[in-house]
Amino acid sequence: MTGPDVDMLRPQAWRWRRSPVLGRLGLYAPRVPGIPSTTRQAEVLCTAISAPPTAVEGLINGIDLTTGQPVYHDPFTAYEKKVVSSPNVVVLGDLGKGKSSLLKTVFVVRQLTFRRRRAVVADRKDQNGEGEFSEICRQLGGRPIRFELGGGGSRINLLDPVINVSADASTTVAGQLQLLRAVVQVASGRPVDSWQGAALRAAHLRALQVADDEGRVPVLQDVVQALTAPPPVAKFGGLDTPGARQSWADAALTMRFDLERLIGDDLAGLFDGPTSPDVTLSERLTSFDLSQLPADGPAVPLVMTVVNTWLTNLLRRERGWLTTFVAEEGWHLAEGVGARIFQRNSKLSRGIGLANVVALHHASDIPADSPAISMLQEAGTVYLYAQGRAADAQRCIDLYSLPAHLLDDLMSLPQGICLLRIDTGAPIAMQHLRSRWETAITDTDGAMGGHASGAANP
Repeated sequence: MTGPDVDMLRPQAWRWRRSPVLGRLGLYAPRVPGIPSTTRQAEVLCTAISAPPTAVEGLINGIDLTTGQPVYHDPFTAYEKKVVSSPNVVVLGDLGKGKSSLLKTVFVVRQLTFRRRRAVVADRKDQNGEGEFSEICRQLGGRPIRFELGGGGSRINLLDPVINVSADASTTVAGQLQLLRAVVQVASGRPVDSWQGAALRAAHLRALQVADDEGRVPVLQDVVQALTAPPPVAKFGGLDTPGARQSWADAALTMRFDLERLIGDDLAGLFDGPTSPDVTLSERLTSFDLSQLPADGPAVPLVMTVVNTWLTNLLRRERGWLTTFVAEEGWHLAEGVGARIFQRNSKLSRGIGLANVVALHHASDIPADSPAISMLQEAGTVYLYAQGRAADAQRCIDLYSLPAHLLDDLMSLPQGICLLRIDTGAPIAMQHLRSRWETAITDTDGAMGGHASGAANP
């Protein structure tokens, strides 16, 4: 085919004409005017000077939309190379923008391609009556640990030595007491006051002594029973007056009623007995299925707090593995009664081979004075997916000191595309990629018969 139609199909930028001025020198100019650009932007046109967005160590995450080159990143490798100062990761974005696909591939499936790597998941989303990570767990040789109210699921004993065991007995006791205070605070709906704190500490020590005398592991019910004992006047000075005794009795009685109600109703079947045998750490993938616990109430935040504490202390004793702890809908850890415990445990992650990966919808949902804010800011790796509200996008800009012009970009990012910020570097516009096999086992929409979402399939 010839003629004008063929001519129109040819790239116009490559059709040259003799310049009236430069033609005397034998030079030619393009017929179509050039597009204004900057030196930095024009680098992508020359692969000889266009640098890759990341080093090649680590795991492939996706494709840099600016250069078209692969994006490699892994929190453990980056921390070892001193690229980041913290192995912890935050993933922010609206529902359905691709967070789950990223978590399942980069921080679960692909982690297991390394030797001596494992993943632990706090699985909150319901998919066909179970957590959305349950099928992945089974396919990779694991078994989900399922929690249900009313029995029928697994239990965790708050006083199980496995949760807070340490070489220092006083540290073990302090860790258990911190969890007990969290439970009491949830049960009463208010912070533990000084009288309650003293009574709870005495009841805890009494429960430990009674169980030790009987040759068994103490349980939460032992603490409830110990709250009926008279105040230990010999141990606590100033309790030998009628007023002090009455204040102690009131504090102990209130906590006893609150704990009995919590154990028998709001948390029935979760903390009211010995730890179930299936609550163990797999060498590959461990999934705690929280999908059947109510969204409101104390069950989910307390279970996530206990699981995080158990894992952190377990890894302090068992060195040599690198573990990702993935918490989707992680606001239960980022705020509320477990926030300070999680923040404390997160600071230990550098020394125990743990990367906490917390996924949240909106940073603006977290109060400015919450301890979770420092956790968000200190994360060495941040993936920012689309934010539908201007306030949410602006909070991301402020938290991570991003250029103001990225506000509109954050509000218009397509599904499966995010801004990846590694340490304090410039954000990378990245499209997350999954293989066909990864898509098949990580497809969140499979329950609805839909197609894979949140990523392209190479």
